[in-house]
Amino acid sequence: MGQTKGKRKGKGHQRNEQTRRANKRAREETSELIDPRLRKALSHELRVQILTVANQREVSPSEFSEELDVPLSNVSYHFRKLLEYDCIELTREVPVRGSHEHRYVGTRRGLISDGDWKQLGKGTQAGVRIAGFQDLINRCTQAVEGETFDAREDAAFYWVPMSLDEIGWKKMQAAIRRVIGEVEEFEVESTQRVAEGESQTFPATFGVLGFESPTKPNRNRRRHTKAGKTKPKRRAKTPKK
Repeated sequence: MGQTKGKRKGKGHQRNEQTRRANKRAREETSELIDPRLRKALSHELRVQILTVANQREVSPSEFSEELDVPLSNVSYHFRKLLEYDCIELTREVPVRGSHEHRYVGTRRGLISDGDWKQLGKGTQAGVRIAGFQDLINRCTQAVEGETFDAREDAAFYWVPMSLDEIGWKKMQAAIRRVIGEVEEFEVESTQRVAEGESQTFPATFGVLGFESPTKPNRNRRRHTKAGKTKPKRRAKTPKK
């Protein structure tokens, strides 16, 4: 009896080991499906921000540098890298003060599909998220400083914390995707009306968020020094009596 149980355990262990090896091979094979150039492009936060803008409109390094207040030499370097990775392409050269301004737009290679996103590591995904958030914050800041944020009385700014169950979460996500689809159609319709000479477009920003929040936000996170060591928060000194 004991030998029989031992044989069964051995076969089960062997099957599990074969399954584990098969899964490992599958992960190694699928990890190469995403274009290595896109992976490199997304490995730096500033390049992600440049791609975010270039996939929306034509932009030059000097224009991007001025808008985000980043040194032009740094911006120009990452534009060259994105061009090398085939994530942006040169559209035209504009004469500017005795020189030429190079203007670029994003290519389809610079767009992240759902399949590509799943293959990116957690660190790269986090960098892309942060860069996207920063770009949205920059657009909001520019609108407030340029006094266009409240230029229209029906402008909207809304977010609210809430508690949902699984059914409520799925309904919220479905509503978000439905609204996004409708807004995309509105932009296409606007472009068609402009082409027919019926109206003119103006810059606008649309954003909608829906994500799970931490149960208990970490308010006591320690700050990190450049050397990577934790640095405790300074405590206020109590006055001596």
